[in-house]
Amino acid sequence: MPMASEIFGIAMMAITPDGGRTWKFSKPPLGYGIEQPTVFEKKDGTLVAYFRDSSPAHRIRKSESQDLGLTWSPVVNTDFPNPGSGIEVLRLMDGNIVLIYNDCVDDPRNSLAVSMSDDEGKSWKWTRHIERTKGAGRFDYPSIIQTRDGKLHATFSYNLQTIKYVSFTEDWIKTAEKK
Repeated sequence: MPMASEIFGIAMMAITPDGGRTWKFSKPPLGYGIEQPTVFEKKDGTLVAYFRDSSPAHRIRKSESQDLGLTWSPVVNTDFPNPGSGIEVLRLMDGNIVLIYNDCVDDPRNSLAVSMSDDEGKSWKWTRHIERTKGAGRFDYPSIIQTRDGKLHATFSYNLQTIKYVSFTEDWIKTAEKK
């Protein structure tokens, strides 16, 4: 279970081998300003964590674990911009990976994108915008799931007023221009 302290800018994982009766905690990944980890597992068992960024880098950050989350590689910047906002990553039923995030550097968080990888996060061939405005507009704290029918369902705060829900498919994401 990913967890973090925004006050201290560190993250770690809580790990249970017995359905929650007992817990142990990972060592924190080495890196400043990491918050709100979101994790997916590669086919080889490697765990990949992406982090919300509160550092001057303004990038989504990443770390990997080869031992089921007990220890983590040093945190590195990705190419994804991040204004210090929430993100979520998800492995889909077909093995593709999606990442939902604000793809801007500064506030306001007026652009919300979903990117998809077909090679376990080595490259992200497709990006599609769920929301994008110039000037006013704020779209925060996205979350994404996939249902049995293959559809993707996302929610996010909309203009600090309400929660917005959208549904789309992998094919919709793929209609974006390849990077």
